[in-house]
Amino acid sequence: MARRKPTPFPPWQTEKPDGIEKRYIRLGNSQILHPAMLSLSDKAFRVYAQMLLEAGGAKEFEFPRSKYKKIAGNTVFQNVKQELISKGFIRVKQCNANLRKPNIYEFSEDWKRYIPP
Repeated sequence: MARRKPTPFPPWQTEKPDGIEKRYIRLGNSQILHPAMLSLSDKAFRVYAQMLLEAGGAKEFEFPRSKYKKIAGNTVFQNVKQELISKGFIRVKQCNANLRKPNIYEFSEDWKRYIPP
């Protein structure tokens, strides 16, 4: 089977002159417009988008400090992480704080059952 040529992004969605991005994320319309997503803080949405990018399509992923420190400090990240967990977007699969390694997270579908207060 022949490899497909990558489809370039439109110029308003990329900085690359040829429009070809090596990594990108997908968000469905039903998720973007869901009450759980609409209730996220701006910082939580940014961290979630960065997690999607870091995961590269996998359900489980590591999210080291070097990745989140670009968009949030440690205290802000801890608050955002709790928000993403409580609204059903992620779970901590393995806590590695004592091992001085990044935690392992997994995406969750629990956001589908979120009921706004």
